[in-house]
Amino acid sequence: MSAEHHIDHHERSEQANQELEAARLDRLNELKQTAELSPDNSETNAEAAREAIKNLEKTTEPAQKEAEAAPKEPVKTPFLTTKLNYLDTMASIQTKLAPVSRSFSKFIHTPAVDKASEALEKTVGRPSVTLGATWTALIVGSVFFFTARHYGYQLSGSELIFSFVVGALIGIIIEGLWRLFRHRA
Repeated sequence: MSAEHHIDHHERSEQANQELEAARLDRLNELKQTAELSPDNSETNAEAAREAIKNLEKTTEPAQKEAEAAPKEPVKTPFLTTKLNYLDTMASIQTKLAPVSRSFSKFIHTPAVDKASEALEKTVGRPSVTLGATWTALIVGSVFFFTARHYGYQLSGSELIFSFVVGALIGIIIEGLWRLFRHRA
């Protein structure tokens, strides 16, 4: 269903509830006026009014319960409204920042940088990749450094990059195995 349909359904439900409430209040006022007009039989009128009010409440309760029991579907905010809320919030927060921080925030939150950041977050920035790359670079880099130092070799610098790449691959493999065995258990 579209968002317009949800809104129309919600508005019709609200309108029906308001009409029921107005009819209930009208009937209650009628009963009060009837009781006030015939004071000679006040006890009987009062009892009749109480009975009529109870009957009226019983007839309106099912309608109210149906309205309350009907599944209330959340009104979906259109994409445009969500985007405008985001932009409004960003602008509001950025006005409170220092000028340098404001400029940095505007740069970081441009659509191109946001998309690149999200892509990196889902690939290279994953914890398994980061941990695997860091620990492997530390261990392999240390082995290369101490071996080269002991035997007098000169390092070119690519060893560290190589160990980062290998560590990232190891991290991805370990994460894949972890997920595979975790789902089986």
